[in-house]
Amino acid sequence: MSKGGTVLPSCSPVQLWRAHICKAVIFSLLMFLFLEYTCNILVYRHPINKIVAPGLAWISHLNQKFGDDRAASVSKNHELLLVNTNSTTVNNTSVKKLIENIKLNKNESFTISAIKNSTTSHLETKKECPLVPPNLVGRLKVLANAPSFDELEQMFSNLNPGGRFRPSNCIARSKVALVIPYRDREEHLRIFLHNMHPILQRQQLDYGIYVIEEAPDMKFNRAMLMNIGYVEALKQYDYDCFIFHDVDLIPEDDRNLYSCPEQPRHMSVAINTMNYRLPYKDIFGGVSALTKKHMEIVNGFSNEFWGWGGEDDDMSNRVRHHGLKITRYSPKIARYTMLKHKKDDPNPDRYNKLYKGKYRFKKDGLSNLKYSRLDLVLKKLYTWVLVEIEPIKYFIPMDKGEKNAIKSLDAQYSDLQLLLLYNRAKNHCMEVELVI
Repeated sequence: MSKGGTVLPSCSPVQLWRAHICKAVIFSLLMFLFLEYTCNILVYRHPINKIVAPGLAWISHLNQKFGDDRAASVSKNHELLLVNTNSTTVNNTSVKKLIENIKLNKNESFTISAIKNSTTSHLETKKECPLVPPNLVGRLKVLANAPSFDELEQMFSNLNPGGRFRPSNCIARSKVALVIPYRDREEHLRIFLHNMHPILQRQQLDYGIYVIEEAPDMKFNRAMLMNIGYVEALKQYDYDCFIFHDVDLIPEDDRNLYSCPEQPRHMSVAINTMNYRLPYKDIFGGVSALTKKHMEIVNGFSNEFWGWGGEDDDMSNRVRHHGLKITRYSPKIARYTMLKHKKDDPNPDRYNKLYKGKYRFKKDGLSNLKYSRLDLVLKKLYTWVLVEIEPIKYFIPMDKGEKNAIKSLDAQYSDLQLLLLYNRAKNHCMEVELVI
């Protein structure tokens, strides 16, 4: 005790020993945490964890099968986008939390990856592609001599299996399926692919090409094959636009955009074999564009047209019957070259089907479509679907006077003239003015 009465505390040797031990334990814990953190940054590496949404599981399978060096990323719709990356990625739990917590603008998406040599993840924002694609050329020279399929595959190495493509630097405004009814036109198909893939890629579309082939020894039914192509394409991907395309028509201008407006679009307005003139105002053949909604409204194409002719005019009637309008680009842009080919046998019953068509719109089309898919191959340049189809027993007979009128017209006029006559008829009756 001091002279002033203050008592100085004294520590026993045991208390001092305990204090030193506590300090040592705390220091050891801090060092352990520091070393663990440092090792995670400098040493530890996670392999890429691919996250696959249920609707795109087939894409992941293809990536593994074909060795595609791509990682999965999350889009604004919580679906997956395929983006080129060799970096590590954050784990599944982190991705799920980011999906739940991050809200994006309407026209943006994000991809998630981790920067090499760092634990910091980053968000890469993509905006919607511009309304007018910046790399369009305009008027084109049709490439009439196509390389072999092997050479074409080397030329278009950026395609995904099935002839799929999407732009890498922006989000495509349209998800487009090109549906091609096909039989015995290999040279035309090579020419078509050689010309079309560059055009579609310059237009910055998210697209796939579907070649629908009918089994041999069966009468050709173009319209039914287009219905099948529509159904099969939707099984693969959530397309919102469908271009139904003859394989022998090649566009001459890439400003003829392969997308779907609010109303159905007839695209092959000016064809070289018709002197670049529209044969008649309601024509809807060659190349036509319809949205998924349009196809549902009109019940697709008729399944009743076997052989050449009539199915396009029936679709034109369906479109107008349901209050839709046929739209077109200017003939200065919507120009096509038709490749030379042997003419198919005409359908002798086509005018009967057209005349009675309005009574079948609800029952004849997607609603009664039946077929057997024999094969489906995701080729490098396109998706090939082989099908077997059979006639559907659905027929509205014509009376004797109608049959005689059509027989007389068939004897006097060519197929094109008959189409002109039919489309000049008022209210789809058989009383027409024979003015050619």
